[in-house]
Amino acid sequence: MLSAVNVGFYNKLATWSATYKTYQVKAPQSATLPYVTFGMETDVPMGTFASQVAMESLTYWVNCFSSTSAANVASVADDVMGVMDDASLTVTGYTNMKTVREFMGTVIWDSEVNIYQVPLRYRVWLDKT
Repeated sequence: MLSAVNVGFYNKLATWSATYKTYQVKAPQSATLPYVTFGMETDVPMGTFASQVAMESLTYWVNCFSSTSAANVASVADDVMGVMDDASLTVTGYTNMKTVREFMGTVIWDSEVNIYQVPLRYRVWLDKT
């Protein structure tokens, strides 16, 4: 299940732009900025559905990175949100119910590596088919 959901999330996120690369969890040392990373944060059920066995509620973090400027990393985050907000994921064995952004952080400046970052978090609800 986890592998299929990760593939579905990656496929949606990675196809949004030819401009930015997308990496699961960590970008390689040689990665060219700007880029996006993502990973699963938690898989805690919401507890509001009749059968929690038939439904998955997963949380994914998405981090946007740029070395150009705060405005540029904000633009990268805007592009990600344009694709991921209310997105339909294709996950083998599941029907997508909803993908919603739960959090958008402020621009973070890391002076040690001279990189700007914007953190995002998404909730993915899937129904077992």
